[in-house]
Amino acid sequence: MFKKISRRIALQFSGFVFLFFLINGLFFLAADLTNSRRQTHDRLIRNARIVLDKAEDGVELLPVHLPPPLRESMRITNISGASLFSGEMFEDVPFSAKKDFQEIRLNNEEYTVLTMPILQQKKRVGYLQLVDVERLQMGDLPRRAAMYFIISFAVSATTFFVGLYFARRSLAPAQEMMERLEQFTQDASHELRTPLAALRSSLDLALKTKKYEQGIASAKEDVSSITVLVERLLELARIDQFSLQPVAVDLSGLSQQVVEKYRPLAEEKSLTLHQDIHPSVTVMGDAALLRQVISNLLSNAIKYTPAKGTITMR
Repeated sequence: MFKKISRRIALQFSGFVFLFFLINGLFFLAADLTNSRRQTHDRLIRNARIVLDKAEDGVELLPVHLPPPLRESMRITNISGASLFSGEMFEDVPFSAKKDFQEIRLNNEEYTVLTMPILQQKKRVGYLQLVDVERLQMGDLPRRAAMYFIISFAVSATTFFVGLYFARRSLAPAQEMMERLEQFTQDASHELRTPLAALRSSLDLALKTKKYEQGIASAKEDVSSITVLVERLLELARIDQFSLQPVAVDLSGLSQQVVEKYRPLAEEKSLTLHQDIHPSVTVMGDAALLRQVISNLLSNAIKYTPAKGTITMR
């Protein structure tokens, strides 16, 4: 049962970790995409300012004063859109006077085009277009999403085994307690079976012999013994709080009482019960537990001795 509980706890926790890492990865993927677009726009605006600062010298001379990489990604048109200069990257890009940024796709790659007016003496004389390739392509998103998925799965799988270890370790005290409870139930059923049988025999004997007073007294003794036994069993179930306090016990007298208690039970099986107990034997111990030990010995002897046999208590 506790193995299933541990596995369920570990599985739930690893599922949470998987979703957390997956959502976190998708969030960062969206953030990377946004940041990549922003960086592209910033580069285009920065390059556009460099070009426009030199437009005062004349639109026709702009390409001469610019570095080759910038000339290849630039196009200059007049006010009507006719091309005055076009870099290699603009060979297949149609002109559009739309301001700001446009997303285009060329040769299976994504580009961003910035279109800005060229002003001379506050008068629009043409258009400047700059193009830059996107560092993070939309086509890369499925691959990166799959990578985040694999990482999330790997981390969650590791978390499952680690969580399973710690869950079982944390539940170990509860499992031990449950095992002790099961053992206590078994012990209680076994230990109570014998005195209850003796109680039944005492009552049966009283009914047969009509000696009710003696039978009731014997039954009361059995009930008292059972009550003490139940208390001892409960103390043993709380073994961490149980402390045995030994006292002087008349073992001879205690054994004699148990033998007399089980004599009717032995007679029911046609067994002869003899006693050869040395008088005045005293030991240090718990009277109830010692009584139960002797009772168990006699009970097993009566149970496993063939009919018409003889049992001797020494």
